[in-house]
Amino acid sequence: MAAPPPTVYLLHGDDDLAAGEFLARLIDKLGDPTTAQLNRLQVSGDQADLTEIVAACHAAPFLAPRRLVIVSPLGKLGTPFARLEKLLENLPPTTGLVLIEHKPLPKGSPLLAWAESHPQQAFVRSFDPPRGAALARWITQRAQQLGGEMEASAAALLAESVAGDPRTAAQETAKLLDYVDRKRAVNSNDVEALTPVRGQSDIFAMVDALGHRNGRQAMLHLHHLLDSEEPRYIFSMVIRQFRLLLLAREALDAGQSPRQALPLPPFVADKVAGQAVHFPLPRLEAIYHDLLETDIASKRGRADLDVALDTLVATLAR
Repeated sequence: MAAPPPTVYLLHGDDDLAAGEFLARLIDKLGDPTTAQLNRLQVSGDQADLTEIVAACHAAPFLAPRRLVIVSPLGKLGTPFARLEKLLENLPPTTGLVLIEHKPLPKGSPLLAWAESHPQQAFVRSFDPPRGAALARWITQRAQQLGGEMEASAAALLAESVAGDPRTAAQETAKLLDYVDRKRAVNSNDVEALTPVRGQSDIFAMVDALGHRNGRQAMLHLHHLLDSEEPRYIFSMVIRQFRLLLLAREALDAGQSPRQALPLPPFVADKVAGQAVHFPLPRLEAIYHDLLETDIASKRGRADLDVALDTLVATLAR
């Protein structure tokens, strides 16, 4: 005889795409979509009252063996935990309570401890997004699942372009496969032509221009970014790029391969290393220090990031 399904599903982590796909599979198991809709309730833990959730969990399913109550995000529902624990201990077998937290739960979390100590009742899954080379492999596999193919260099470039976001990577992979009509493998040229995702290509181009002391071109790339992205996001990308340049320059000066020093696919690491040769190590250290000082000042309300970015580009291009 098969074991009864869990009454508690605890899903946590930063990979919303994977968590969402897992939840979709749970919903599919409810059967006919019309009946399933009647046996599914989704609420926010920050807005719903625990009494309402308890009532929903103890309601009998309609023309089906099981119903789902989904709490996303978990929010304040687990505080204090004793109130939630009482609900978890008394769930009927006809209900699956799905608790979703859109960030990793700490090891000391009482909810996580409860779930791990009740393996017959609870199912726990951590959704950590793939990063770096792992994300590039994930993109390659995703392309195959969608009936297409992507070259390794193209997958590495796309992984870097989407700044580590699997959801955006999935959307861009589908778009690229549609572009080549799945008749050939997606290559790097396709990615560069169709995926200027979240300004990464402009960041690379801006740094290239700065390395060659081309202030006018660097400023054009900056303002192209500012037309479509928030200054805070752009500034975070600039900090990240110069941190990578600093790591690459240190590796080069030590006679090491930047591929070993950078947490990036080899194709992208080579591109960063090519930029790093235009910046002496002391200059990169000074730039990175100034960026961190500006970041702190902006968070304390003492700096305007629009002005700071303009000043940065104008200063570095001298």
